[in-house]
Amino acid sequence: MAEPFLTIIFKVIWQDLVENVAYDSTKQDWQVLRVIIDEIKNNKQVNQDLAVALEKCCYSSDKIIAEKCCEELIKNSTYTQYRGAKIYKPPENDVGIKKLENKIKLLEKELKRFGKQQFGKKLFAKQSSLNPSDLEDFLKQISQSSYEASETTKKNARSQLLEELQKDCDVNVYNAALRDEKNGLRKLMFQSFLIDIEPNEQLNRIFSARTYLIFKNIRN
Repeated sequence: MAEPFLTIIFKVIWQDLVENVAYDSTKQDWQVLRVIIDEIKNNKQVNQDLAVALEKCCYSSDKIIAEKCCEELIKNSTYTQYRGAKIYKPPENDVGIKKLENKIKLLEKELKRFGKQQFGKKLFAKQSSLNPSDLEDFLKQISQSSYEASETTKKNARSQLLEELQKDCDVNVYNAALRDEKNGLRKLMFQSFLIDIEPNEQLNRIFSARTYLIFKNIRN
């Protein structure tokens, strides 16, 4: 059975959290993850708030990248008008632009679900949530595995996320932009996630978001 998309996003965000600014050196990363699992088990609202933050950081970051790539392809193309529609040349650019435009529309639709979502307030009918059992499995993997196995787990999560996002939008410039180490998906998601959860006292406390923002100066 395919792993839930929310769990994949969580794993990728978690990797950046522990790699960018370490938690208290007297604790293991897996111990902090245990606290997070207990929190979302015992507090449905925290679980839903975390799910919203994860989805939003993924969709909004993906949208930024897709829009930039679409603009780049349009800039590097010529076009003709046919029955009110633009046909771009070369043909591969036309295909790429159309795929990216469709991708952007789908992402806009996903983001509209949240509207002016505020933590703790149910402003849309269907809210996602994380399955603690999935994170329990992740906890076992990182606490009991060798270093090599843990690294494989990390790579698999990143690959799964990218494959899911590229599924209906296999465009070379977009694929490269997603993987860009400096300005790609992981960096945008990490920044967006921290900024989004910082005002939420419970999530801020769990993830030490404010501390991360101060140390990394992300807001600037």
